[in-house]
Order: sequence, then C-alpha cells, then structure tokens
Amino acid sequence: MKSALAAVAKHLKADVKLPFVDLPREVRDGFFHGVSGQLTFRQGLYSYQSPWKGALRWLSERLNEAPSEKVRVTLEELVSPSVCPDCKGRRLRSDSLSVRLGGRGIAEYTALPIEDSVAAFEAIKLNGREEQIAGQILREIKNRLRFLESVGLGYLTLDRPSSTLSGGEGQRIRLATQIGSQLRGVLYVLDEPSIGLHPRDNQKLLDTLTALRDLGNTVLVVEHDEETIRRADYVVDLGPGAGAHGGELVAYGTAADVASNPRSITGLYISGLRKIEVPAHRRSANGKYLTVHRRPCQQPEGDRRFVSAWSINRHHRSFRFR
Repeated sequence: MKSALAAVAKHLKADVKLPFVDLPREVRDGFFHGVSGQLTFRQGLYSYQSPWKGALRWLSERLNEAPSEKVRVTLEELVSPSVCPDCKGRRLRSDSLSVRLGGRGIAEYTALPIEDSVAAFEAIKLNGREEQIAGQILREIKNRLRFLESVGLGYLTLDRPSSTLSGGEGQRIRLATQIGSQLRGVLYVLDEPSIGLHPRDNQKLLDTLTALRDLGNTVLVVEHDEETIRRADYVVDLGPGAGAHGGELVAYGTAADVASNPRSITGLYISGLRKIEVPAHRRSANGKYLTVHRRPCQQPEGDRRFVSAWSINRHHRSFRFR
C-alpha cells in the first residue's frame, strides 16, 4: 500500500513526503479508486511498471481470494462496516423495500424477534388470488421460523449479523435447517449445543434432538448438561479425569446404568451421592464497579432486553448483569 501511494503521488506530480491528509484530493482519490495509465512501483532497489486499480478494489479482490484464513483475518482489520445511505442498512433496493404485506415490509419483518415474527406471519390473511401467489411461500416461511423457535432461538432477529452469534447459536441454527430438510439415515454430531441456551429453552432443544432421532437419524451429542444426559438413549462416560487424566471408558449404557456405576464421577452426581454444595458464606463485594452503557458491535441494537448494561467489579473481577 505504501509503495502504491508513493507511485500515485509521483504519477500525479505530488510531494510524496506530505502526510496523507495534506495530499491533493486527486492523489487521495487516485489511491483509493485508481488512475489511468502505467505507474512505476518501487520495492527497494527493484522497480516495475503496472496499472493501479485502486486500494478499494485491491482489498476487495484480496479478501475474496485470500490464500489462507490468516491472510483474510489480517485484511479484515483494514475494513470497517458502514451503513448504506440509500437503504439505511436494510440491504435491499427501494422498490423491494416498498412492497408491504400485512402492514409491514420485508425489512420490518426481519427486524422482529423470531418469536414475534411467527405471530406476525400467523396474523396475515390472504384472499383467494393472493393464496395462489404466496400461500406456499408463506407456509414455508412460517415452518422455518417455527424450526428456529423450537431450538430456543426465538429471541434472535433475522437481520442480525452472523458474526455476532455464539457457537451454540450457530449450531442450533444449523440444527433447525436439518429439521426442515427431513433427511433420514444421517449421523449428527453436536458439541455442547446447550452453550448459551437459557435453561427454560433446554427442553425445546432436547425435543428437537428427539425429533431428529425419530425421523430415523443417529444423534451423537458431546454434553455435560444433566438433563441432556438423562434424556439420552445411550450414555458413554469417558474419564475419570480431564485431558491427560482421562480417555478411559468409565461407564456406558442408560443414564441409570451410569448412575449405578461407582467408578463414574458423572454417575455419582446423577445419582445424588455427590453434589456441589451451596457456599455457607459468600464473598462480599467492595461496592466498586464500572458500568458500560453502550456495548460494542457484538451486542446488536434491539437486544437491550437481555443486557442493557453490565458492571465489572475491578478488584474481584466479577460480573454483574442488570
């Protein structure tokens, strides 16, 4: 990039020693958008002639054709998102945004939480002609939204960037997709899909996994959640410890079989012979905390009902959600 800027400045007869902000407008525009003709690029003692199509095009091409994940991540650090002045971030042309159904446009539907979106689509009534045109599409939309809701994702909005989703949310989205495909004879492997899931939605996830099994599939789940272990048809307990202290087959069978095995630490907790006691005395906070009123981009606008502000006790490094 530095050699390209120097080449553009020299081509347009500008002082290459000037700070970028003080360069003439045509030099800055030429650097970002390209210039006509051949430029002379210098790399140490070596020089060569080449056209320059602009830093924006160069970066876009490198991002799309990055040779490795490491290069792509490095290039992405040079890019920051900006809102389109025409669609205001809704990612559709104005003629598409102007189409309305049931009093809402597509951008308004995607901005709703999935659980509210299901209710909104259920409220749409079509006449005979509209049913012929959009009836099947509307049924498909409602089915897919219900699948997402059934795996505990009713709080998400469809316009939320995928980069802000947790690993567990991403797994459950793919799980909902598979339910909709109605495939049979497939082996599904899930790694702790309950991560990030509120306990009240755990039953929905387990019902979804059961539905996949009942379709004729095999569902293999790596999980530490007690409710998931109890619902499993077959449990394999590896241990007795973690990492280098484990790797042995400790117990297998139903949850009851594992619970009755004295070698299984998991079984001891399932049977109630071991339990995590509630501390008799809890550490008192010192009253000092830092409140962040606006979170960075990881918390999208509209999710304030979950975390409106969070506090960090600077001395105890504990978190307090409000």
